[in-house]
Amino acid sequence: MVVHVNGLLHQFEGGGGYDRADPFTPLPERVQLVACARYEGLGKLLKKCRYESPVEAGREISHYEGRYEVRVLEARTGRLLDTHRMAGRTSATCTPFVERGADTEEFEPPGDAAFRELLGPYARGEKP
Repeated sequence: MVVHVNGLLHQFEGGGGYDRADPFTPLPERVQLVACARYEGLGKLLKKCRYESPVEAGREISHYEGRYEVRVLEARTGRLLDTHRMAGRTSATCTPFVERGADTEEFEPPGDAAFRELLGPYARGEKP
């Protein structure tokens, strides 16, 4: 099954095998589903990263779990098949270096595994 997810074309085998994402060769005639993920807001706080500098004020970056609404549509007709709520990644890592700037809040988007879990039943024919 070929699924278009937010600009990337995914080839889902439906099992635990290797799925391919190809942003360069979208073949519209092969797309069967379109999944549109829309950011809805911040979820729970995952990690606060503090960066200190001896020369200037420090910086803090707060990483949050992102919250998303995912709409699954039939590609040829645009018919809405289902709407799901999903969270972004549930962990975050502090990078060793950051650019100077103000404190920020960042959200973690869902990874490929989360989309695979959500869309797998469609690829296996378990959902219409």
